[in-house]
Amino acid sequence: MHQDLHAIRAFLAERFDDVRDVAELVPGGWSSAYSFRSGDRDLILRLGPHAEDFAKERYAATWHATGVPVPEVLDLGEAFGDWWIVSQRHEGEKLADLDPGRVPRVIERLFEVLVAMRQIRLPGRGFGLWTTPGCDAPAATWRDHLRGVAIRDETRLVDWRRKLAAHPRASDAFRRGCAALDERTTDVPDTRGLVHADLLLNHLVDGDDRVTAVFDWGNAMAGDPLFDVAWILYCIPWFPAIDRHHVLALARRHFPDDDVDRLLPLYELHIGVASLQYQAYADDLTSLERSVASIATLLDVIEGRRDG
Repeated sequence: MHQDLHAIRAFLAERFDDVRDVAELVPGGWSSAYSFRSGDRDLILRLGPHAEDFAKERYAATWHATGVPVPEVLDLGEAFGDWWIVSQRHEGEKLADLDPGRVPRVIERLFEVLVAMRQIRLPGRGFGLWTTPGCDAPAATWRDHLRGVAIRDETRLVDWRRKLAAHPRASDAFRRGCAALDERTTDVPDTRGLVHADLLLNHLVDGDDRVTAVFDWGNAMAGDPLFDVAWILYCIPWFPAIDRHHVLALARRHFPDDDVDRLLPLYELHIGVASLQYQAYADDLTSLERSVASIATLLDVIEGRRDG
């Protein structure tokens, strides 16, 4: 994915006018990134191996007018043996970089985005990861998707099963988590809405604590939108400035018809089990241990041994 700046400048100059100020940015998990200016526009070029991730990004850009601030996509295609996408660059800070005192207000603004996302009518059929152009997804029910984490393939997370097996505590947490999902998700709602499914790191915030951009839609799903609240909750060990009670209060206020207290621990458990797969694949042992601890807590909540 990584290319030297000379090759990137030449590539951009063939496609955009008045290209200047090309600079490499911190890469994402699945792509490299470069900023540049073209005329009076600040833009971002990303390169990565997964065409569908970028196709979903372009589709999501059509939602900008709905109150979900997705950056405009100018173009995408193939180059350097990978795929590329160019989108509008938005200014702002990531949640991880904010002063802790700003975090509660930002979480409230993030819930405004979640409310707007619920107004988007996602076409297609099925549950789980949707694909363009029709937004169809593979699972027949939301429960089938949640239970399907146990048989996740290794197309992207290459060799995750062998790597996870090398860590007995994590393997046991994975087994117990999958068993609980199989047993406890019998009556989860088949609500088919838009789920970002990777929300907490992938937005920018301006000086007034407003969310200015939501990006990285490669993991977006069709399913219960409450799942995105579970993402916020599950990531609190990595973002200790977020207050769990505050998030739960916001969920109950904004989504009073949802069975928040029952469903959120189940969705968090699914996220934890899937995180073990990614963390084993990435050899992220620190996060792997955090997920083991989180899964143990969630199982206690789900099985009634402690309060949520």
